[in-house]
Order: sequence, then structure tokens, then C-alpha cells
Amino acid sequence: MKKKVKYVIAGTAAAAVTAALIAVWVMITQTKVSNAVARVYQNGTLLQTIDLEAVQESYTFTIEGSNGAYNTVLVEPGQISVTEASCPDKVCISQGKISDGVLPITCLPNGIVIQIETGNTANSALDGMTR
Repeated sequence: MKKKVKYVIAGTAAAAVTAALIAVWVMITQTKVSNAVARVYQNGTLLQTIDLEAVQESYTFTIEGSNGAYNTVLVEPGQISVTEASCPDKVCISQGKISDGVLPITCLPNGIVIQIETGNTANSALDGMTR
């Protein structure tokens, strides 16, 4: 009888912890990014700064590099992505749309980096690991 009670208590505790973790994950992923600004770099040089909150209609632009290299960037309200590229592996395209500063879009063969900074990270010298 005592073993059953221990298993019930342990199962209930595990379910409660799992539910709490899921709730925290949902709250974190559903948080709207404020003051999202995309910065587009080529070979370390800032090419464009785009306020993603101010974008009303989608548009594209092309970044041209050396030897015919290019990346076509799609800017949409609140997000940005690379839709076409001359690089052989197309990792920049498969990274998809980004809308927060978690991961940048990078195209190493063409030297392109698209980084989103938010109101929380734009003026901060510390990253999430050092806070």
C-alpha cells in the first residue's frame, strides 16, 4: 500500500513540473517582440537598418556581392527572411523567417548576416548568458 502512494505522489509531482515547464515555454514563445529592428550586414558592413514594426507592406530587395553572388531578402510586417540566394548550400533560405533576436540569418559564402535587435537587446552590452 505504501509503494502505491509513493508512486501516485511521484507521478503527480512529475505531471505538475511538466505542466509548469510547458506553461513557461508557451509564455516565452508567445511574447511579442517590441521595437524589433533588423540590421543587414555584408562582410561586417552595415547595409540597412529596418524597423520591422513600421513595415506595412511586404517588399524584397537584393544584396549583390562579388562574382555574381546575391541574396534576395523578403521584409514583411514583423519579420524578415532570405528567399533566394546564389550560395551552394542555401542554409540562409532554410533558416526561414525570423522575428526576434534569438538567431540571426547568416549566409557565410556571400558574407550576409541579418540580426534582429529588440528594445531589450539593442542597448545592452550583456548577452543572456551573462545577466
